[in-house]
Amino acid sequence: MRALLRFPVLAPALAAALASAAGCGENASMSLPSNEYVAPASRAIAAPDLTKPALITADLYSGELEYWPIRPKGGDQPKPFSGPLSISAYGMAADGNVVVIANYSPAEVITYNVKTKAKTVLADPYGIPYDMAVGKNGTLYAMNLASVTVYRRGSKNPSSLSCPSIVKSEAIAVDNEGDVFVNGYAQGSITAFVIEYPAGSKACIEPHLRPERGYAGGVAVDPKTDDLIIVDNPDYCSGGVEGRMIIYPKPYQPRTARVRNLHVLYCASSIRLDAGASRIFVSDATVSAGFPKIDQRSYPAGRDEGTYQSSPSGYSGSFGGFTTIPNALPN
Repeated sequence: MRALLRFPVLAPALAAALASAAGCGENASMSLPSNEYVAPASRAIAAPDLTKPALITADLYSGELEYWPIRPKGGDQPKPFSGPLSISAYGMAADGNVVVIANYSPAEVITYNVKTKAKTVLADPYGIPYDMAVGKNGTLYAMNLASVTVYRRGSKNPSSLSCPSIVKSEAIAVDNEGDVFVNGYAQGSITAFVIEYPAGSKACIEPHLRPERGYAGGVAVDPKTDDLIIVDNPDYCSGGVEGRMIIYPKPYQPRTARVRNLHVLYCASSIRLDAGASRIFVSDATVSAGFPKIDQRSYPAGRDEGTYQSSPSGYSGSFGGFTTIPNALPN
């Protein structure tokens, strides 16, 4: 689920250069792996607290975390709250007060506690993380270009999931049972599809879903219902129908799917739900200049509820991946 606009036919590294998701309470804690491969937490950073509920992102120029208060009509001019963290955030998720960040350069996973201001770094030995998901049990999943790095509670080392079917991953999600879903592309293809790693297995399968149309637009799971949500861009981000949302109730069968149009302006590239799964946030961009914005829609209806951007005009600033606090697991 990345607010930084990604051009789906490009490799994530190039896209990043061009372009510039059970409730968690206040006291919920992130289930981090063994500190044998976790860097020591940094000093707490003196910075303003954020107002909740918050839509959180990262300023790609300053390296600060910033946020918009979640409001019915969206907002502009996000407020910094972390101080510089030396991050180039691509994708985010959250567990309680902890934001989990897929850092592009250097390649690592960063956690930041918005309450204590403590930053922790986790090495990713399997690649460069582009998107994040957090399981219901606190397991962290960092999606790399063609694999997934898994940080399990109590494990001394991260493990890896890989699948020959996908060579370019775009988004990741995990359901209540621990099944991991990755949306991406096969070798030589520009049409997205989803693979699944069933819980407890390193083997991948391709679930029987409706064919996606166009470029990948994100994948998520409703933590309340366990519904699988897939967004695509049927007109390949060239206008027309962009941001088609398909909702699959468990056990994820084509015949039971519901389709909604999120009416994305340019190109959906990642999605996140709020804590109550009553709103869905979709990364988008302005058509003329390609500056990023985040569309807010009602969920599951998909009604327009506003936009978040970095200035009133929408033509300045650049921000990366996004998540919400409070949130719910899995996300």
